[in-house]
Amino acid sequence: MIPQGFRCLFFFTVLLPLAGPAQNLVPNGSFEEYRSCPGGYSQHPIEFRADSWRSLTWGTPDLFNTCSGGDAAVPYNWAGISDPYDGYGYAGLYLWLAIKDFREYIHCKLTEPLLKDSLYHVQFRYKLSSYSKYSVDRIGVLVSDSLATLHHDKPLNFTPTIEFVKDSALTPETGSWELATAQFRAKGGEQFLTIGNFSDNQRTHYYHIQFRPAQEPMLAEAAYYYIDDVRLVPQFSQPETTVPLPAFTGTEAELNTTYVLNNIQFAFNSYMLLPESYYDLDRVVAYLLKNPDISVELAGHTDDIGDESYNLTLSTQRAKSAAAYLTSRGISADRIVTTGYGESRFLVDLRTDNARDINRRVEITFRR
Repeated sequence: MIPQGFRCLFFFTVLLPLAGPAQNLVPNGSFEEYRSCPGGYSQHPIEFRADSWRSLTWGTPDLFNTCSGGDAAVPYNWAGISDPYDGYGYAGLYLWLAIKDFREYIHCKLTEPLLKDSLYHVQFRYKLSSYSKYSVDRIGVLVSDSLATLHHDKPLNFTPTIEFVKDSALTPETGSWELATAQFRAKGGEQFLTIGNFSDNQRTHYYHIQFRPAQEPMLAEAAYYYIDDVRLVPQFSQPETTVPLPAFTGTEAELNTTYVLNNIQFAFNSYMLLPESYYDLDRVVAYLLKNPDISVELAGHTDDIGDESYNLTLSTQRAKSAAAYLTSRGISADRIVTTGYGESRFLVDLRTDNARDINRRVEITFRR
């Protein structure tokens, strides 16, 4: 039995993770565990050696991990340059190829079957590899009760449980870790999860990225994406998802109200801004240029891991890094105040990975 699928128009609201890893029914969802460390790209389906995962077809998805010293290394590998969204590894697969309907899929067995009529949330992160010359507008996930290995490398002839379809094949978020997330009701007994593009070339919209150099011949006519942080959790297992602060969306902001800049990211244990942060900060720049009489306060926050005094310093430096980006884009330093709170102001007072994801943040308050 394959669940009835539905199409999910994908809007670029950055959402927070849905549940801690103890509740996740997807094994090895961050691709950190492996049967053997990958040396390069896969040339046979059996070479995808992430624990609990396999290739569903003749396609050859790839595993990337910091353990590798070759073409499957992290962050530098044959398909591009990327840090993991979470942990030390991620998967990679072709979602589209210009010359034919070639597809790759990654597939795992859930830790337990789904309960009939119960609501579940599924989510994962995906990112266009930096050497891909094309991007596409969709990716899907299939949750099924059984699915055998298929002896071809074409689009699967199944309706995905959820198909995430963006309004355009190229958006400001393309090339950063994007979030696919949705809710569905289980038919009962589903115990397998598959990720990939279930649409053929005729239905898949694509964009040719002309300004990007063709550094990898295998990606000159392709859209290749990294996958990380795959989760499937029961809806009733979400006590940590309610955050009392709104996210700044770039539209009108209320004065003296604190917002979260959800997609501000830094290198591990560092205050160096990652490129994924620029989109949200550019929206702040645009708002401040439009409202020259408004100033902002930027506040950095960390989780509970590490020394308290070190975290206080790190949070201050991260707020200053965000401020430095604003000034580099033409905002006067006189309009910006920075503060670091370290681990003193948690939004979720729990010691789980999901709570830490929420507590690590940069906040912004608009003043006049």
